[in-house]
Amino acid sequence: MIINQLLPSISPGDAVSNSVLNIMNLLNEMGFDSKIYAESIHPAMQEVALPISSCPKDCSLIYHMAIGYPFAYKLPNFKGKKILIYHNITPDVFFRDYKEIQELCIEGRRQLKFLVPYIDYAWADSEYNRLELEELGYKNTHVTPIIINFEDYKRNPSQKLMEKFKAEKHITNILFVGRIAPNKKQEDIIKVFYYYKKYINEDSRLFLVGSYSGMERYYNELMELVKELQLEDVYITGHISFEEILAYYTNADLFLCMSEHEGFCVPLVEAMHFEIPIIAYKSSAIGETLGNGGILVLEKQYKEIAELMHIVLSTPKIKERMIINQKKRLEFFSKKNTENIFRERIQEVLLGS
Repeated sequence: MIINQLLPSISPGDAVSNSVLNIMNLLNEMGFDSKIYAESIHPAMQEVALPISSCPKDCSLIYHMAIGYPFAYKLPNFKGKKILIYHNITPDVFFRDYKEIQELCIEGRRQLKFLVPYIDYAWADSEYNRLELEELGYKNTHVTPIIINFEDYKRNPSQKLMEKFKAEKHITNILFVGRIAPNKKQEDIIKVFYYYKKYINEDSRLFLVGSYSGMERYYNELMELVKELQLEDVYITGHISFEEILAYYTNADLFLCMSEHEGFCVPLVEAMHFEIPIIAYKSSAIGETLGNGGILVLEKQYKEIAELMHIVLSTPKIKERMIINQKKRLEFFSKKNTENIFRERIQEVLLGS
């Protein structure tokens, strides 16, 4: 049986792309003929993905959806079973100042409604996403968490960055990892950090790790905010290598997330893997992903969150308890468990054939 995967774009380091690769490997291990097809293929992925236009029409397929893409309207032409994996589409309200991206989000939700009668199985990587599918009328909905290969995180981090961190080890490093985008609310992280650095710990710095390609206006707004607050030691990295990301995780003292929309939020799982205390704003799928692996805040009271950061960082017993809880939570997201969940879903597809 052929089960191919289709997605708009594939690139190294992207959470969905990594999961797609892990799914392909798993399907091949299970004896299926499985390939990856994408419209936009990063040069580094040329050997693992094929042009989406070349995907055969007589195969079963898994379509990954996270934004609007015209190919969605062609899915009814495929003859085999159709599986949707929904990674969520960011509400367009966050992109009112970015008309092109806003329209992609609006169009994505149109396509999500259009596909309802054509999809045989609708899977989501969180319960938050699954409920959205169910409300739209999709059938055979299930949660299939993103498959993360934690072996990847055992690679050596950037030596250059590691040496720099080692030379400055007395400084407290606050971290957030995620694309620079309005829904991630990096401005709220900066505001919290302002109170933490100004009134609690001047020997601290904030790293916002993520690409701002296509979001240059928002990036400039963040830099203007930093300037307005006369705040030092805020660093927005832009796109960096995986080895550099590993260095930031390895040296982080606390992970701070103020995002207002996440369909899953892989960086929370990554932070747990690196045993970093986490404080996060409870929105969308964040509480579901984090479980009891960190502290959730219900309101964005910047001063109070800064105080909470200090309490966490200055109380070893709190950090110890967090790490214990994180290890328990990570058992659910282990590669073995998430692969088993995916296998069960595929077996249901086979039984329904």
